[in-house]
Amino acid sequence: MTDAEKTAPETTAETKETTKAENDGTEGDVQKDNEHQRTINVGNLPKDITEQQLRDHFAGHEVERVEIYHYLRNTLALLVFKEKAAAQKACEEKDGSMLNDRRLRIHIEYITIRYTKKDVIVAVLDDDMTEEKLYDRVKEHCEVTQVFIFHPLGYVHLGKDVDKAAVLEKLNAGGLKAYDVNGRDQNQHVDLWRAAKLFFRNRNRVQLLNIPQKWVENTEELKKACSEAGTITEAIANNVSQGSSNYYARIFFETEEQAAKAAELLNGKVFEGKRIHALHLSSALLPNYKTSVYVAPLERTVTEEEVYEHFKQFGDIDFVNRRNCGENAIVCYKTSEAAEKALACTTFPAPTEANKEATKTVTVLRYDGPLVLRATSVKRKAASGTAKGAAGEGKTRESRPAGGSDREKSHKDILQKLQAFYPVYVSNIPFSCPAHVIREFFSGAGGEVKFIFSPQHYHPYRLSSPQPVKTAMVYYTRRSDMLNAIKQLDKKMLNNQHLHVLPGRGDCNFSQQKTVKLSKITESLSEDAIFRKMRPLGKVVRLTKKNRSLAFVEFADAADVEKVLKMKPDELTINCVYSKITKDVSRRLYNESDPRILGTIVRLLRRNPKMLNKTTGAGPLMGGNSAVGGGPGGFGGGKRPRMNGPPGGKLFFLIDLLVCFTLHRLYFPVHFHNVEMHFCLLNSSTHSAFARRNSSISRYKFVYFLLLFFHSNFH
Repeated sequence: MTDAEKTAPETTAETKETTKAENDGTEGDVQKDNEHQRTINVGNLPKDITEQQLRDHFAGHEVERVEIYHYLRNTLALLVFKEKAAAQKACEEKDGSMLNDRRLRIHIEYITIRYTKKDVIVAVLDDDMTEEKLYDRVKEHCEVTQVFIFHPLGYVHLGKDVDKAAVLEKLNAGGLKAYDVNGRDQNQHVDLWRAAKLFFRNRNRVQLLNIPQKWVENTEELKKACSEAGTITEAIANNVSQGSSNYYARIFFETEEQAAKAAELLNGKVFEGKRIHALHLSSALLPNYKTSVYVAPLERTVTEEEVYEHFKQFGDIDFVNRRNCGENAIVCYKTSEAAEKALACTTFPAPTEANKEATKTVTVLRYDGPLVLRATSVKRKAASGTAKGAAGEGKTRESRPAGGSDREKSHKDILQKLQAFYPVYVSNIPFSCPAHVIREFFSGAGGEVKFIFSPQHYHPYRLSSPQPVKTAMVYYTRRSDMLNAIKQLDKKMLNNQHLHVLPGRGDCNFSQQKTVKLSKITESLSEDAIFRKMRPLGKVVRLTKKNRSLAFVEFADAADVEKVLKMKPDELTINCVYSKITKDVSRRLYNESDPRILGTIVRLLRRNPKMLNKTTGAGPLMGGNSAVGGGPGGFGGGKRPRMNGPPGGKLFFLIDLLVCFTLHRLYFPVHFHNVEMHFCLLNSSTHSAFARRNSSISRYKFVYFLLLFFHSNFH
């Protein structure tokens, strides 16, 4: 069992099919002991393993239930013990032990896999290679802590203080094609690890890659297109802000058989001009290294379909992958002969308006193992390493300019431009909720949302809930709209979760006297579930969960905090450590001035320079008490425009009255007594007049509206 698996939070982004109690975050109420803490995952089992053999191997620890799963060449089992302590002891004693000539891989079942460790190498293996053979082969050169294989790749966890470069050199010299995992096909490796260790959680799931944007924006369209294989119980799509090559979705069926059938029917089909990949159990497109090539460099706008159309001339293609490949594309053929022919390709279509037949030079190489696909990041790391080396050799660095670095100046400029807008901070948003749904929700309270920014840096918060969550900064064009959103939308429901809406600027700290800190939370609880459990102890006014095991609960009365701290452990509703806070703790995870936040906004502005342009309409006709501060349209947000027009005195005003009276007699000879009719006729013109009140025509419209009002009431 690796360090990552020992210390990993007991949540997962690859969520298995859950019960109703798990979905609403109250699984602790239904199953007090949390069964996943009593369950171990046993990997690298022989395909013919039996339940009795496993029970015999774990004799001495009372096993309640055994479940065995098979996927491709992989076989694993879940063992549920009677006691949590027995499961932990079984992990410690049996991890790495031999059963039927297999070295077992064991960990507590409920883990999440988000990254690859730095001490891991990956090798491309022959079909007859086993984990035991690979273990012995690497053990000759260094300490090995764990090995696992997902054919044709084998992953080896090296011991501490091992010279990885020297080990790789020895292995390659011995004929084993090995690579450093760090920085190489990172996302693919994570997906493969999940498939190898956690596939049993996704029996009813089909992963869809390279899907049309229409499906991402509207999951009902997705369900309609994919329902031929069975009943879809749930469909989840990723955020539409990602590149089109990275669009993906997950659909869940009622049974495993329906999911397997759907993957078979949908894989390779073309919808809305996109050839989709449908994968059952796994979410990784693993190529056959004997029949695959990769193409570089390509423009990021090049789609999988364009690559497919060009390279199908060399033979039948199994699939094309552009997902997370940057300037590259992977082409997996059905035969090695087709891959051999594709190596001769040197050009790729690059049509322009002037020349539709234009091409660009590309390089096609064998994709015979995990290659460096993120060349930009690798070069950046190499450059930083060179700079550090130069400094170590005694070379002096150039002094910074007096005004600070260019990055600091850029951040200050962006922060200054953001002052023209009014943000609210929103947390506990369902991670799968698209941006357009959030925009519609926050526009529904009235007011104009300029843009929404949802940072992705905060992984501990994302995985703090049984279902992944995220935060966002919603920027309004008027301060009154921002205040109204905080007042009306705080604690409102979005996709069955209560949102926390706070001011986006200024201090926003918990009250030290009224707040209790919950640390070392052992249950997997959402913020809503914690609220329900803490509500019987007092009136909760604010709750924030920072990560899976840490939360802050603010009560309306300080006496409730004292009462909670004096309660006995068996009287408390959540199994954790309760304490007071002794310093200021922000209710937000981050501030607008956070360098990581500003840095991301800078990158967004490079793609969309007009994002911060304030080109909105005018404010409301009549502003309430909250309508303060400057607003768009050249006048204070929510305030009445000047009624005396531009400089010119009473003479211009009298001329306006005369012109409007003449217009009235010409166009409205019939007496109207319905003011609402006049208002409807002139509503659009008066609204535009407020935004352009210095125009003489707009003054006529405005004063004319007043004349109509008095005429209808006093004629």
